[in-house]
Amino acid sequence: MPPRGSHALVKEQGKHAFLRACIFLFALGLLLAFPGCRSSGLRGGLLVTFDVAGERYSVLVKNPQAIEQVLAVSRGESQAAIPNGRLVKGRVQYNTPWDWHIDSQDFVISEISVELYDGLPSHVQNDLDYWVLSVGRYAPWQAKMVKVEDFR
Repeated sequence: MPPRGSHALVKEQGKHAFLRACIFLFALGLLLAFPGCRSSGLRGGLLVTFDVAGERYSVLVKNPQAIEQVLAVSRGESQAAIPNGRLVKGRVQYNTPWDWHIDSQDFVISEISVELYDGLPSHVQNDLDYWVLSVGRYAPWQAKMVKVEDFR
């Protein structure tokens, strides 16, 4: 039988563990409820999200000329609508679930693009080596800019 009083100590430690778990779950809930909190480590550009036939991908735009293009499109001051950027292999936090992203400096919004660069984000994902090594760029014609977040 444990010494007298140890039950109270175990009970007290259990309360502290429960309280820590509640605080953790509350903080996790805030992060999930407010996705912008998760991307707060992004600096120096615009995080632009595009929808392509129901699939989304995001680009961190750091090129000053491209930033101006994105802002002009979002204000309705430009007819350019096709995002066009150099593909890079590798997962980044802002472009999940994809194992690729667009180079932050090599990105433009264009009015026209070659058909070779067109496709869905899942097409890029499913044939990643071909897209990165042979095609090199991604410019989906059906893309719609759905969100712009400023992290400058």
